Amino acid sequence: MTSGEVVIVSGPPGSGKTTVSAALASGYEHGVHLESDWFVRSIRSGFVSPWLPEAHSQNAAVMVVATDAAAAYADAGYTVVWDGIVGPWFLDLVAPRLGAREIRVQYLVLRPKRVTASHRVRDRGDTPETSGAETMYDHFADLEELESHVVSSDAPAKQVIEACRTALADGSLQVVPPAR
Repeated sequence: MTSGEVVIVSGPPGSGKTTVSAALASGYEHGVHLESDWFVRSIRSGFVSPWLPEAHSQNAAVMVVATDAAAAYADAGYTVVWDGIVGPWFLDLVAPRLGAREIRVQYLVLRPKRVTASHRVRDRGDTPETSGAETMYDHFADLEELESHVVSSDAPAKQVIEACRTALADGSLQVVPPAR
């Protein structure tokens, strides 16, 4: 196998990240679906709800651990589809870390309408308190220079997955880490 790449599939809760990421990873010859929520759920004591400002250092630690796990798979030749809330505010941490290992990074943000995301979160049944999801939605509402990385995820899953494959195919979602 040759060196792989990391495709970050981000967006607010209820955007369809897990569904899309699983399908994308399955479409590669050597694909890995890496769910960064697993790294968050692994914190057993001292946990801070990730949407709270005081969770920043915890969230940064999760980003480093998930980045290193993704890099290990990519170094082994896998295409890693990283499913998680990797906001643009963490790209300056993640992209250089992967770039230092010469791993290609693509950044895709799924964003449905607010009402769609809210319904999806509430319909899950495992999220009794949804204010965090609303807060995270606001963080993805306007991505400025990264707005071209957004794929609407209001359509049925099959259509969203195809739209993501198309967006990833032309390489325009690549993130180039800043020179050090």
